[in-house]
Amino acid sequence: MLARTLVAAMLASVSGALYAMTADALKRADDLYQANCAVCHSASRGGYVGPALHKDRLVQSDAALRGAIMTGIPDTLMPPFHSRMSDEDIRLVAEYIRTQPVGKPEWSMQQIRDSLEVLVDESTLPSKPTYQIGSVYDLMVVMARGRYGRGTGSDNAKTVFLDGMTHQVVGEIATPIAPHIMEFSPVNERWAWLKSDDGHVYKIDLYSLKVVRKIKTGLTGPGIAVSMDGKWLAASSFVPNLVVILKADTLEPVKYLRLEGKDPDGKFIQSAGGPVIGSRINNKFALTLRQAGQIWIVDPDREGMPVTKLEGVGRMLHDTFLTPDGRYSMVASYGDNKIVAIDLKENKVARDIPAGCQPHVGSGAVTPVGGRMLAFGTNIGKCDKGDVVTVWDTSDFSVVKNIKVDGPTESPAAHPDAPYVAVDIVSKDKKAAHIQLIDKQSLEVVRTLDAGGHAFFPEYTRNGQYLYVSAGYYGDRLRVYDSKTLALVAEHKMESPAGIFSRARTQWISVGLPATRKN
Repeated sequence: MLARTLVAAMLASVSGALYAMTADALKRADDLYQANCAVCHSASRGGYVGPALHKDRLVQSDAALRGAIMTGIPDTLMPPFHSRMSDEDIRLVAEYIRTQPVGKPEWSMQQIRDSLEVLVDESTLPSKPTYQIGSVYDLMVVMARGRYGRGTGSDNAKTVFLDGMTHQVVGEIATPIAPHIMEFSPVNERWAWLKSDDGHVYKIDLYSLKVVRKIKTGLTGPGIAVSMDGKWLAASSFVPNLVVILKADTLEPVKYLRLEGKDPDGKFIQSAGGPVIGSRINNKFALTLRQAGQIWIVDPDREGMPVTKLEGVGRMLHDTFLTPDGRYSMVASYGDNKIVAIDLKENKVARDIPAGCQPHVGSGAVTPVGGRMLAFGTNIGKCDKGDVVTVWDTSDFSVVKNIKVDGPTESPAAHPDAPYVAVDIVSKDKKAAHIQLIDKQSLEVVRTLDAGGHAFFPEYTRNGQYLYVSAGYYGDRLRVYDSKTLALVAEHKMESPAGIFSRARTQWISVGLPATRKN
């Protein structure tokens, strides 16, 4: 039912115009695209984890485009399709993405409501974990995207749960489409929410490691956050441009917001929904409007869930994380090479912080160093500043240092009891296998790990004794290192492991801080 609705929406978005392709060819081409390409390139063909695929962005010749589809692109998630689709179908898809404009599929509030499924009677769930573990807060969760990010056939997409003390797998949850991000309840240790790249939100019981409910909140996009009291969930979408607020316990949708407004140049645009963050000084959500360069602050506890709109925040907003006091959201602005501090108490922009080239702060890393709380921000692009990690003081937002690293970086990791801040190198050469270790005292790179494959998303365990690293693409391993000696202590084979999430995140407020409570 959902697939038929999506196809109808896609076809409606191009109706009324003259195209060389017949209606039947368009429908078949879109069916093939949605089944094989949308998970990476988005339901609209406007780009997601892969580049945009529509007539206004493509420069390849017809033959070059067909060749790329047939053979794939080495060392990426782009597979060869010569054995997955017939030559006729490959030609059809190539013509479709080369001749058609970006789509504008819709996903309404009623479609969201209709997609809700209850999978498990929660009254039957166990009262404690059904697997051996000292504390649920020791769980480490890995998003294994599957070889080509799908989850069908040999594309083994799943969410893998490990005991961060023993490094043993304690359970897995299969997901039909690549899992992307996980959020945990700040008030009840057993609940977590998973967002996959096709817009599904899964409510997960961490005691039984079962999905108990699921709902489709959009068509593409990973943004998700839980309110401080654990009652509300916010989920954003790249496609279509929306944010929906749900009741966290039932996944019932209660508020639907279309993301649109003036960008910093005064142009009115519809904007993809970027990351969402839940304040830790009140119950508000901060929503990122990527292209519009705005932050919307939503108060779910007030009647009507009113929205405060902050305009002109920056150009192409992306990741965000909280400062140690939970008051400020640190938002990366790609186009302006800056980090913006958003005051979630006063609902205003507090400060711009100069960053490196196209800041991409990941989940952030804040950790005590020499009596100060320092934030480490990664930078994923190229400019005259070179490849650096930007460090600033969270008390006054002053830049402390730009640390030279071997390439663009994406996700930092820190822990108060670990000597190093770990950053992943995400260049398109052999350095992509590297994790660089920044000494917290000297603020210099002192060690480099070669994790094999494309090494992403380092994350420390709750006690800081171990560092988990995804060695994906051609590495296909989760690797675990001693945080002090950097000796390899464990590894697990997985297909394209990506994001790693510690259950202890809600104890820290931000990654790298001392635990705020003991469990």
